[in-house]
Amino acid sequence: MKNILSMIVIACMAAFSVSCQKQNEWLDVKRSLSDVAPGSLADMQAILDNANSFNANYPMLGLLGTDNLYFSDKNLSAARQIERNAYLWAKDLFQTAPSSDFSSPYNKISAVNIVLEGLDKLTLTNDRQTVADQIQGQARFCRAYAYYSLAQLFCKPFHPQTASSDPGLQLRTLPDPNIGVKRSTVAQTYEFILADLKQALVLLPENPAYPSRPGKRACRGMLAKVYLAMGDYANAKQYAKDALTGKIELLDFNSKLIKSTESFVFPAYSNPHSNPEIVFYATSQSWASVWPVYGVANVDSTLYDSYSEGDLRKTLFFRLDPTGKPTFTGSYSGTYYNFGGIATNEILLIQAEALARTGSASEGVELTNRLLSNRFKSGSFKPYIHQSEQSSLDFIMTERRKELAFTGQLRWEDLRRLPLDRPLTRLYQGVRYELKSGDPRWVFPFPDQEIHLSSVEQNLR
Repeated sequence: MKNILSMIVIACMAAFSVSCQKQNEWLDVKRSLSDVAPGSLADMQAILDNANSFNANYPMLGLLGTDNLYFSDKNLSAARQIERNAYLWAKDLFQTAPSSDFSSPYNKISAVNIVLEGLDKLTLTNDRQTVADQIQGQARFCRAYAYYSLAQLFCKPFHPQTASSDPGLQLRTLPDPNIGVKRSTVAQTYEFILADLKQALVLLPENPAYPSRPGKRACRGMLAKVYLAMGDYANAKQYAKDALTGKIELLDFNSKLIKSTESFVFPAYSNPHSNPEIVFYATSQSWASVWPVYGVANVDSTLYDSYSEGDLRKTLFFRLDPTGKPTFTGSYSGTYYNFGGIATNEILLIQAEALARTGSASEGVELTNRLLSNRFKSGSFKPYIHQSEQSSLDFIMTERRKELAFTGQLRWEDLRRLPLDRPLTRLYQGVRYELKSGDPRWVFPFPDQEIHLSSVEQNLR
């Protein structure tokens, strides 16, 4: 830290990270955040380098509503109310409680807005402009990442026919979060995210100093991710391709970097010999149900059984509990937390899916086979042979689910954006629960306190 001010900034941001984990509403601490005014480039970079804020606590509650996991009645009864509600798709999800899945991204957004306003006030010499541009690029990327994560929970999926009328997010661009902001539309929300990312792409360096900072590859990967969510497969394909240009190294699951018998199977990003697939390092909220250290929920048997013989993911991602049921343990973060960032495996599978959906399924299969050749026990992998456009797309989507099963809440995002073959179902204490495509419960309600203080439109459940 260069001075006491930057120390205050870091202390504030650390406090916000802790408050998110304790589920205190972001509005309860917003005034302290809005009062901070960083005065130098070093201060601003220090804010963005706070890993407890910008590299942690990304939303993950959506994963509890997917078909990748299940609870026994006993474990679900013992789970926190909000986790039980998310698993059973309860209409009153938060029950007047605050939501860290809402507050944490908005804390990030407020901090970014402080940085961007601070940059506008600085008078810089030419030799400092490049540094300022890179800071602005990081800030815009982080703001877009936060808004995207919010949109996957608190907005309807993007549909071109309805996006201009469906309620979107409160798009805050000013540092003071006390200023009321009405909800935008879904179309405006995605336009804002894309605009931030495209500006960031111009400003970011090709190779960031640390994987906890975004670079151009992470930004291209994020653009591909956003366009995939929008169903714009042509742009998703192009940005994923651009992100995979140059030297791309996949992690061989036969590598000595993998520690199959240790608590942390995959190498941490801070390790000198870290996971080469990590493009932007981030972790997700530590919900007990999906946190590898707890193993409260079990892995869906259909998912677990889909891994074939020789597929190392079956033993590296999962372990059997004392009852013989699989639980998730192999987070790409190399820590107790679920990986919530951007990695090469996801970008590659985005390109593969986009290729398959734009008439080039055979190329998508080739990319997927390239990934899988690094996932099987040496000498055991048999490449998938392209037969038809639909069968190849089905193969790619199956492998996407298997590869990214517990990465952030990607499965939730996929189930939202694509039509379901059949409804999702739960059985709890003899009662059957069901969630169909198009059900309003695919959209989370805004926390009650936000509705009360901001008077914004509530999502229907």
